[in-house]
Amino acid sequence: MSDLKSTLEDKFEELFGYRPWNGDEKQVRNALEIICQGKPEKDEIIAIIDTSISTNGKSGMVLTLDSVYIKDAGNSTSKFIAKYEDIESTYIKEDKFLGVDITALELNMQYGTQYRISIDKISRRKLMEYLDYASSLYQEDDKLEW
Repeated sequence: MSDLKSTLEDKFEELFGYRPWNGDEKQVRNALEIICQGKPEKDEIIAIIDTSISTNGKSGMVLTLDSVYIKDAGNSTSKFIAKYEDIESTYIKEDKFLGVDITALELNMQYGTQYRISIDKISRRKLMEYLDYASSLYQEDDKLEW
């Protein structure tokens, strides 16, 4: 598990230019409980992108060893959990509505579900590269050639 974690942290740092920092205990606890709905353990967190007003971990995005968690009222898809292994493809859909940029990173999941990430606090292009990389780590194991 620590190999996977350091691999994902290294990729995050390579793309975003900084080592992910996961805040104080309260922020991490809130992110796990509220954004992640109690699913992962603390040591599975790669990065917390906090969008709550008082940066207390109650809204935003959490990247873990195996999933991306979103809970953000301002996001196109306000709440979802996407496992990296279920991401079929990603792309940036550039869009404007009444002069407002509503560009989003779209995640096309296996089984036809689609999620959108429109959080402004993080580069969508870099996030797309990160998610593509993370999902490739899971998909390589599944494809055995006979």
